[in-house]
Amino acid sequence: MGNDGAGVVVAVGPKVSRVRVGQRAYGYQMEGGFYAEYAKLEEGRAAPIPSGLDAREAGALGADGITALRGLDDELRLRSGQSLMIIGASGGVGHIAVQLAKRMGARVLAVASRADGLKLVEKLGPDVAIDGRRKDVAKAARAFAPEGLDAALVLAGGDDVNAALATIKKGGRVAHPNGVEPIPEVPKGVELLAYDGTPSAEAFDRLNRLIGDAPFHVELGKLYELEEAAQAQRDVEKHHLGKLALRIH
Repeated sequence: MGNDGAGVVVAVGPKVSRVRVGQRAYGYQMEGGFYAEYAKLEEGRAAPIPSGLDAREAGALGADGITALRGLDDELRLRSGQSLMIIGASGGVGHIAVQLAKRMGARVLAVASRADGLKLVEKLGPDVAIDGRRKDVAKAARAFAPEGLDAALVLAGGDDVNAALATIKKGGRVAHPNGVEPIPEVPKGVELLAYDGTPSAEAFDRLNRLIGDAPFHVELGKLYELEEAAQAQRDVEKHHLGKLALRIH
C-alpha cells in the first residue's frame, strides 16, 4: 500500500543531487509511505517527472513502471526486432510494459482482459492486441510469430496461459513478477525468470530515458480521496484498468 507517489519536492538532504526543492518528482519505495500529504524517501528512489506526464500520472508510474522495465530489460533482455507476448496487458504493469516494449523496438502481442481492456491496449500501439477471454491466445501467438515467440512477460494467471507459453521458441525467456499466481509453466528449453521490481536510481534513469519527452500514457482507472483509501484497497481486487490512485489534494 502506498508504494509510489508524486508531487513537488519541499526539502532535500545536504548531499542530494538528483532532485531539487521546487521540482516535480515521483518516487517508489517498497516500504510504502505515500498515503500521506508528505512522504520521505531515499534519493535513489526518486526522479524528476518526465515532461510528458502530469503529477497524477507520475504518481501511479513508479512501482509499475520499474516493474515493467526490470522484466523487459533486466530479465528478458529484450532487443529491437524481437517478438514479445505480454499477458495482462491492460493492467497496471501491463499497459506500461506495452509502451516501453515498443520504444525498445520489439514486436508486441498484447493480451488484454475484456472489451474495455482491449480498447485501452489498442490505443497504446502494440502490433497485435487481443481479448484473452474471448480469443485463443496460443493460436494468436502462433499466427503472430510462426517460428515461435522470443519472449513473454506474464502479469496475470489463467487456464490458457501455459498453452500460450508453449509457443515460445527454444532458447526463449519468460519472466513474471513474484506474486503472479499460478506460477507459469514453460516448455523444455525455455528459461523461466521470477523477479522483483526493486527501485534504484539507475532503474529510474533508464525508465525516464525510455519515456523521454514523447507522449506516454498512464491509465488512471479511478481516483480516490485519501479518506477513501480503504475502499480503494477493496477495489483493487475487482476488474479495473490500469492503476487506482489516491488524490491527496
